[in-house]
This record gives sequence, C-alpha cells and structure tokens, in this order.
Amino acid sequence: MEKNRELLKTNLLVSVILVCGFLVTAFFSYQANYEASLNNIEQVASLTTEGIYYQLTALFTRPVNISLTMAHDSLLAAHLEGEEAHLEDEQYAWTIKNYLETYREKYDFDSVFLVSALTNRYYNFNGIDRILTEGDPENVWYFDMLNDDFEYSMNVDNDEVNGADNAITVFVNCKIYGPDRDFLGVVGVGMRVSYLKEFLKSYEEKYHLNACLIDENGVIEISSEHTGYSRIDWFQTFEQESIRSQVLGWKEDSANLELWSDTAVGGQGRSYVVSRYIPELSWHLVVEQNNGAIVSEIKDRLYQTGVIIIAIIITVLVVITTVLRNFNRQITQLMEERQDAFKRATEQLYDNIYELNITRNRYANKLTEQYFGSLGAGDLPYDQGLKVIAEKQPANKKSIV
Repeated sequence: MEKNRELLKTNLLVSVILVCGFLVTAFFSYQANYEASLNNIEQVASLTTEGIYYQLTALFTRPVNISLTMAHDSLLAAHLEGEEAHLEDEQYAWTIKNYLETYREKYDFDSVFLVSALTNRYYNFNGIDRILTEGDPENVWYFDMLNDDFEYSMNVDNDEVNGADNAITVFVNCKIYGPDRDFLGVVGVGMRVSYLKEFLKSYEEKYHLNACLIDENGVIEISSEHTGYSRIDWFQTFEQESIRSQVLGWKEDSANLELWSDTAVGGQGRSYVVSRYIPELSWHLVVEQNNGAIVSEIKDRLYQTGVIIIAIIITVLVVITTVLRNFNRQITQLMEERQDAFKRATEQLYDNIYELNITRNRYANKLTEQYFGSLGAGDLPYDQGLKVIAEKQPANKKSIV
C-alpha cells in the first residue's frame, strides 16, 4: 500500500509538471498565432482593397471617358437639336442607330444608348427601342438624373432593350448639352454585371473575404451575390450598423479607411473592414474579412495539441509506473533474500527471534505481537513493551532483534 501511494504521488507530480508546461506553452502559442492571424487579416484585406480599387478604376475609366466623349460630341448634339423636324424620318433614326452601333462594336460594350430630352425616345444600336414615361419604376434613373447637378452618374439596372433578356447591367449615363447649355438628352454605355460579379468572386474565393461596391446610402450596387437592382443594404446584411457613418462618411480616394468591428454575420468573431471611396463612380468599395474561421482553426489546432499531450502524458505515466514497479520488485526481492539469509544465520544462534519495526515503533509480525501480548505488553509501543519484556524475560534464554 505504501509503495502504491508513493507511485501515485510520483505520477501526479509528473502529470502536473507536463500539464502546466502544456498550458503555458499553449497560452503563449495561442497568443502569438492569434496576433499573427490578425496582422495577416489586416494586410490581406488592405492589399486586396488596393488591388480591387485600381482594377475597378481602370475598368470603369474607359466607359466613363467614352460616355463623356459622346456627350461632348458637337455633331451628336447638333443632330439631337434637329430631332423635332425629323420625328418620322427613318434615316434620322438610322443615323443615331449607326452612331451607337459603331461605338458598341469598337469598344465591345454590352449596351450603348441615347435618350432624347425632347421626345424621351430611347435609342440604342437597334434603333428606337421605346419611349420613357415618368412614373414607370424602370425609368426612375432618367428622371432623377434630370433633377441632379451631376454631369454623369452610374446605376445598376436591368437592361430592357429588346434581346437583352433584362440582364443586370452597370450603366454610365452622361448628360448632353447644346451650345447654349440647354439640356438635350442622355447618352451612355452599359456593361453586364456578371463579369464584375465574377471578378469580385475570384478575390473572395482566393483570400476568403467579402468585397462589394455600395452607393451613398449603403445599398449594394455590385457584389458576388447581389446587385443594385435588388436594393440590399450592406450594413444590415453584414450586421455592421455601428460603422455605417464612418464608412459612408469616408470620402478619401487616396487612402483606405481601415477598422475593426466587434460585430460580424451570425455573431461569429470580429470583422476587419477596409473601405475606399471611388469618386468616378460615387461608390464605396468595401472589403470585409471575418476572423471567426481563423480563430476556430487556431482552437482546433490547440485541441489537437491537447489530445496529443494527453496521449504523451499517459505514455509517460505508463513508462514511469512500469519502471518503478520493476525497480521496487527488484528491491523487494533483494530485501527478502537478505532477510532470509539473515534469518537463517540468526536462527542458528538463537532459539526464538522476534522482529520489531523500530521506525514505526511497533511489532513487525504477528508472532512478535503474540509474544509481547503473552507477557502483558501487547498493547504497548515496542519501546515501552521492551522494558516490560526485559523485566520478565529469563536471562540468556531469549533474545530480541
């Protein structure tokens, strides 16, 4: 029993040392990995925002510039000024159709259009497509543009042109003015959103983040899943109402707004948000990366390490127990052999031999206890019982070892 107790103490001490060492190592390892992960998230989100920003700027620069070029084309303006006298002239409409078709083929746009302020006719590369009427939800973009002061604007809408199958398209709309600054109409080009959605999706899949373009009201204009046509609010979707004013108030086009948000979709982890204003579009590029997945991965690795440590502790305890038990067995065997040799030697010298445990001050075996009891000292410690035995023991007959 005593040996088992000592073995248990040894195993407990080894276990405590290993567990404490693991906990200390795990704590500092977790802290280091967590800090490194946060820094990695910040760097990836920031660099991704920069990359998307410059590619989008380059991508939209051409349609904006071409739309502005058409809007400032004096021949087009002069042609529009003569529309009233050619309302039934097919050649007049054909000239506009040919003009728009030339730009579409040259620059490979999905849509090129012109709207006359005089008749609200919507021309495209197929000719006269329709007449825009106020009150129709599909025409809000045009009548809103009549009331603003911007030279051009962009909107995401379905393309109603015959043959376009209502495909969601990004339109660049530029105002046309005559020589006397009289408003003549709107001309512009369109690009299918599907390409832009795939462009953003490629970044999201590669760097495990969310990227989108939102307007001045926080509505998602383009993302891998949504467009401005569906009117989805980014701050509500990603549960980021707390930073709405900061993001929408950021108008710097030469630097990013970078901040940590304590909220995230589903309440999992925190979000690192990077925003960049694109003045050419009047939109905000927003990149959001959540650290929940990374934290979960770190915890999973920590748990795996814990399982390994437990296996190591069990192995060490088994080895220690086996070694100590073998050692104790050998010691016990040696002690027994020594005692047997000593007993045989003493039995040749004495008639009776009684053994005492001096360390614990008691009898070492049942025979000794019975002997002391027969002399009236069975209930006494051996040092007191020895005095009683010494007084009653006949001289030179018995010896006590």
